[in-house]
Formats: sequence, C-alpha cells, structure tokens
Amino acid sequence: MPDRVPLRLTTSWDDGHPLDRRVADELARRGLPGTFYVPRHNVEGRPVMAAADIRALAAEGFELAAHTSDHVRLPGLSREQARRQIEEGRHWLEDVLGAPVRGFAYPGGHPGRWGRALAREAGFTYARTTRMLCLEPGPDPFAMGTTAQIFHHGLPALLRNWLRHGGGGGRLGVLSDLRSGAGLPAAMAVLFARARRQGGVLHLWSHSWEIEQRDLWAAFDDIMAMAADLVPADGRLTNEGVSR
Repeated sequence: MPDRVPLRLTTSWDDGHPLDRRVADELARRGLPGTFYVPRHNVEGRPVMAAADIRALAAEGFELAAHTSDHVRLPGLSREQARRQIEEGRHWLEDVLGAPVRGFAYPGGHPGRWGRALAREAGFTYARTTRMLCLEPGPDPFAMGTTAQIFHHGLPALLRNWLRHGGGGGRLGVLSDLRSGAGLPAAMAVLFARARRQGGVLHLWSHSWEIEQRDLWAAFDDIMAMAADLVPADGRLTNEGVSR
C-alpha cells in the first residue's frame, strides 16, 4: 500500500487590498506562508496597496504575484485585450519589486478562452483558479486548484463550484466538510481533520476586504491558529512552492 501523501499548507490572498497588510501580520505571527495576488488598479473601485507596502510584504518573505493590470476578468475579452492585461500586470509588479514574478491568478478565478495559454506565454510558471474543494492543486500548473475560501459559502455556491470545475467524488467529501459544524471555524476543523488523514495540499484563500466586509477577522484568526497547529514548518509553502 503506498505511503500517504504528506500534508502541506499554502494560503493566497487576492486583489492587493491595503488590508492585506493585516493578513500578512497574522500570517507572520504564526509563521504561515502567503501568496498575495496584486493588480495595478482595480476597476471595481477598491483600493490597491501602495508600492511601498508591496515591497514590504516581499521583504517579509511573502510571495507577490500578478493579478492583471486592472483586475479585469478575462472571459469575454479578445485575445489581445487579455494578453495586454496579463503582460502589463506582470511588468508593473516586476518594476515595483525589482525581481521576477512567477505566479498569476485569474481575476474571478476563470481563465476564459485565452488565459492559460497567455499566462504561459507571458512567462509565468503557474496560474491559480478559484476551483475549490481540492486537496491537490491538479496536474495543470496553469489551472491550480484550491481547497477552501475563508468565507461563508452556502450549499448552492459550493455545488456550483463543484459542478463548474468538473465534479469528482473526492471534492464532494470536502464540500460536505465545509457544510458541517456550527460556523466557519467549526466546519474548517472538520476539513482539517480530513486533510490530516488524507494528506495533500491544504490551500486556503480569500480577500482581505471581504473578511473586513463580512466581519470574519475572528474566524480568520481561529482558522490560521488551527492551520499553524496542523502543519509543521517544513510543510508550509507559497503557491509557487506548491506548483513545483
């Protein structure tokens, strides 16, 4: 019988909101990894971290990754529009950091018709989606899956995510975990117990602005404490580390 896959942990945070600094402080306090996907602007009107804050996160050991130039969703764009958003977002972030940027997340989580090929052509080594309910990132580094969002998703939303991204019996187990327990931390505790038994990659993600909007900071703190207790230091990786 093959050995169980060791459990690894990664976290990611979308949209580059200034409240990402608060997320980073909590991650650093607990020795947890984080990948922050940052656009240059956000057409939805939300603010984005200043260049100094972006550089500060990188200096603290977090991974900074691209999220298009303007946080524009790729489905519906022409190939040239999508290419420009992807490439300009990467070039801007590399200019801010003075270092290569290897990771990318699709705004809204969907690559559309062109996204995966264009992310590869732009020189990224991986791209993250919002495919949830996974305890492995999947075989395609340009369609990286996740496990759970720190957010109160109802059953219809979880079922839509399960169906939209190909279903699968293993993902149904994670879906069931996320619908168990009284409250988000309790449901995550059930999921974490599965992850401990099964191994693989526990990928938690969210938006700092949404945590603020939904008053989820206490839940976020509880969940990060559980994650830190669950996974030893050598199993804590950035999204890039998981993609290798």
